[in-house]
Amino acid sequence: MELLKSKRLLILTFFLLVFAAAYSQKKDDDRIYWNDRQKLIVDDFGIKTKNLESGATSADFAIDYDVSRFNFVSKNFNKNVRNYMVKSTSQIDTTGNVQQYLLYQQTLFDLSEVYARELRKALKENRKLLISGTKVADELNWKVMSEFLDRRSKYTQETNSASDPVKQKEWEDQIAYELNELKDYIYGK
Repeated sequence: MELLKSKRLLILTFFLLVFAAAYSQKKDDDRIYWNDRQKLIVDDFGIKTKNLESGATSADFAIDYDVSRFNFVSKNFNKNVRNYMVKSTSQIDTTGNVQQYLLYQQTLFDLSEVYARELRKALKENRKLLISGTKVADELNWKVMSEFLDRRSKYTQETNSASDPVKQKEWEDQIAYELNELKDYIYGK
């Protein structure tokens, strides 16, 4: 009887581990993590539309972070903050100006990376405050995300969603400059 219980427990544990691994893999399969060597392509968008059914393009960019009050001893938060696009909720019209749509979303993704790096930097600079709790991390995140949303709106307006080549180039150059200035805060570095 005891052997039967042990086998059942072992089988149950095995299935739970397999399920957990499959679930976590599925979650990561739905994310495109920012990478300076990999540009967005049509297949990165989970929703493909035609004839502007729901607009030209939209993407869900997310910056998440994992910190605790014990991170105050950490000198590097580069692995604690991730920047990614959610594939399943991002859409692109495949009958329109696909190259412009991809350029627009890639520029937003790059801009999002600027603010992910800003958050990594802010967490590092304020790490001693984490000893009293993670509320400071939430406040820093809110501040950085507010700045990102304002800047995203400004970019969209100034470039008319990447359709003004002169303004687009100015934004690309500025974002590249900022990414370089924040190179010490690349994910994983």
